[in-house]
Amino acid sequence: MDTVPASNEQIDLLCAQTLFKGALPANITLIAGTALTSAFYYTNTGSALIYWVVAMLLIAAVRIIGAQRFLVDQERLLQQLNTDAWVTLYVTASLASGIGWAVLPLFLPADIDATGVSVLYILYFTIMSATIVSLPAVLSAYIAYSTPIFISAFLYPFAQTSQPIMFLSIAAIIYFFFIISAGRLLNKRYRHNFSLIIENETLIEELHNEIEQKEQAQKKISENQLVLEDTVDKRTRELSDTNKALVNEINERCRIESNLKHIAHHDSLTNLPNRLLLDARLNHAIEQAKRSDLQVAIIFIDLDHFKTINDSLGHSAGDELLIAVSRKLLNCIREGDTVARLGGDEFIIIIEQLHDIIDLNPILKKIMRATSSIVSIRDHELVISASLGISIYPDHGDNADTLMRNADAAMYYVKDHGRQKYRFYTRDLTTSAYDRVILETDLSRALENDELLVYYQPQVSLKTKNIVGVEALVRWQHPELGLLTPKQFLPIAEKSSLINRIGEVVLLQACEQMVAWKKQGLPIKTVAVNIAGNQIHHGNLVAVVERVLQKTRCETDWLELEITEDFIINKTDKALTTLRRLRELGISLAIDDFGTGYSSLSYLKQLPINKLKIDRAFVRDIDDDMEDATLVQAIIAMGRSLKLKLIAEGVENSSHEIFLAAHGCEYAQGYYYSEPVRAEKIIKLCAEQDRALHDKVRPINGNSD
Repeated sequence: MDTVPASNEQIDLLCAQTLFKGALPANITLIAGTALTSAFYYTNTGSALIYWVVAMLLIAAVRIIGAQRFLVDQERLLQQLNTDAWVTLYVTASLASGIGWAVLPLFLPADIDATGVSVLYILYFTIMSATIVSLPAVLSAYIAYSTPIFISAFLYPFAQTSQPIMFLSIAAIIYFFFIISAGRLLNKRYRHNFSLIIENETLIEELHNEIEQKEQAQKKISENQLVLEDTVDKRTRELSDTNKALVNEINERCRIESNLKHIAHHDSLTNLPNRLLLDARLNHAIEQAKRSDLQVAIIFIDLDHFKTINDSLGHSAGDELLIAVSRKLLNCIREGDTVARLGGDEFIIIIEQLHDIIDLNPILKKIMRATSSIVSIRDHELVISASLGISIYPDHGDNADTLMRNADAAMYYVKDHGRQKYRFYTRDLTTSAYDRVILETDLSRALENDELLVYYQPQVSLKTKNIVGVEALVRWQHPELGLLTPKQFLPIAEKSSLINRIGEVVLLQACEQMVAWKKQGLPIKTVAVNIAGNQIHHGNLVAVVERVLQKTRCETDWLELEITEDFIINKTDKALTTLRRLRELGISLAIDDFGTGYSSLSYLKQLPINKLKIDRAFVRDIDDDMEDATLVQAIIAMGRSLKLKLIAEGVENSSHEIFLAAHGCEYAQGYYYSEPVRAEKIIKLCAEQDRALHDKVRPINGNSD
C-alpha cells in the first residue's frame, strides 16, 4: 500500500496545537516573571510601573484565554476561524508581550545603577531562553516575541556612556543570533517530528537530508558555542544554565536521529524490516553460510485475494490485516531469523543456519497454519490464505538477487496453480517464466499477423430448442504450438496492455460475422462478446464499441457484452458510467460466470444489466449435488424477480436441459448442443434446424470445424 506525504496544512495544525498546549504554563511563568520584575524595580520606579504590570497581565490573559478556547472548542471554532487566523492572533499577542518587555526600560530611571542594568539584561536573556520551550513550535511567534526584547537590549546601552554597558549591545547581538538559530532548529524538529507522525513511512532520501541538516546544525552550534565561550565567563550563572539546556537539546536531537534511522530501515505499518534492511540481513546470512558451510532459506509469502479485502472493506481494514499477519509470522520463526515486508501484501522470511532442508518442515507447517486461519477485523471474520515460494542458498543461487527472484518465481507458480500452498524453486520455473515472456512477444506478433481466430458456441432457447444467439470465443492459431485456447494466453494478455487490443479484434470479427449472418437470413438474434475488466476500467470501451459498430454496420441490438462477476466487487464510478453509456447505445449487458463471486442484490440493482449467465460449475452437478441444484434454483428465482434474462452455461446432457427448463431458465449453451466452432459450422447448425433456411443459404464446403 503507497503512503501520502504530510501536507503543510497538517503540520501547521499540529504546530499550532503544540503552541497552544504550552501557552498556559508559559504565560503563568510570564506572569510570575512580571511580578518578580515589578517587585525588584518598584523601589526605583514607584507606581508608574503598575501600568506596565497591568498591561503585561492583560496580554498574558489574552494569550491564555485564546489558547484554551482553541483547545477546548477547536472543531466549532475552526469552522469560523481557521488555524492560520488563530496562530496570527497568538503571534500578535506574543509580539505585544515582547514589546511590553522591550518598553520596560522606559519605566526605569535614567541613572539606574549597574546592578539594575545587569538584572535587566539577565531578565532579557532569561526571557528569550525560557520561551524556547513553548514558542518555537511556531517560529513566527518566537521571533515576534524575542525581536522587540533584542532591539531593546541592543539600543539601551546607546543611551548610556559606560563602555562595559556598551559591550552589552554586542553580547545582545551574539545572543540573539544564537537563540534565534536554536529556535529555528527546534522549529525544524517540531515540524519534522509531526511529519513523521502523519506519514506512514519515511524515505531513505529524507533520512539522508536530515543527517545533512544535523551536520550543518551541529557545525553552526559549534561555531556559536565558540563565540559564546569567549563571553561566558563574563556572564551570569543564568547564561551558563541556558547553554547547558541547549546541549541537552542537542542530545535529544541525537536520540531523534537514532529513531529516524530505525524508521528508515523498518516498514512504517508493521514495524518489520523493509527492503533495505532485508537486503543487508540476507547478504550477511549468505556470508555466514559460506563460512560455516550451512544453508539459508528464503520464503516469499503473498496473501491470496488481498485486493478483494481492500476493495470490499477499505484500505484501513487491509492495513489491520497486514499487521495481524505480520504478528502471526513473527510467532513462526526462530530467534535470529527475519520476517520482512516488501510492500503491499508481500512478506519475506529469512531462515538462517540450516543444516538440512528437512529442518524447514516445522517452520513451514507453522507458517501454513498461521496463514490459513481466521482473522477478526472490524467485526468481520476473514478467512486468509497465502501462497509461498521457497529458494535455498546455495542450491538455488549464490547471491541475494538470484535467491529473491527464484523464490518469487516459485510463489507465482503457486499463485497460478491453486494458491494456499508452498513450493520450492526448480529450474523449470525459470524456464516457465522465460516461456511466458516469449509467449507474450509472440502474442504481440500474432495481433499484427491476424493469427487470432473467433469461434462461436450456440445459445439455445429452452422453449423452442432453436439457436437464438452465439458466444464469441477467441482462439490463437500459433504457427509453432498450434491452436491455443484462451486459458493458455489470455492470462498473459491480461497482465499486459495486449488484452485491450485482443478485445477489440474479437469484437470487430464478431460484429462483421453477425452482419454477414443477418444478410444470409440466419435466425441468430445476438452475438455475445466477453469484455475484460481492464477494458472497462482502463480502456476507452465506449469509443471502441461505437467505432466497431459504425465500421461493420452492426446494429446495437445484435450485440451483447459479457462482464465477469468479479467486476461487480471492483466496480468504480468510471466503470459504472461506461456500462450505462453502453446501455444507452442499446447494447445488451450480461454478467458471466454468475454465482462464483461476491455479488449481492444491492450490487446487481446498481448495474444496467439485462442477463445473468449461470456458471457451468453449478450446472455440471445439478443431477447429483442437491446444494448446486438448490443454488441454481435460487439464482433463477433471483434473476426472474429482477426481470433479468437467464442463460445456463455447461449444459452437457438432456437432464440438465430438463431441470433448467422446468425451473424457468430461458436459454442454455454447452457441449450438449455444440462445442465452440467456426462461423461456417454455425450456418450448418442453423440450416439443420430449419429446412427452409438450408435451401436458402450457400452450401458449406470442406470441414467447418
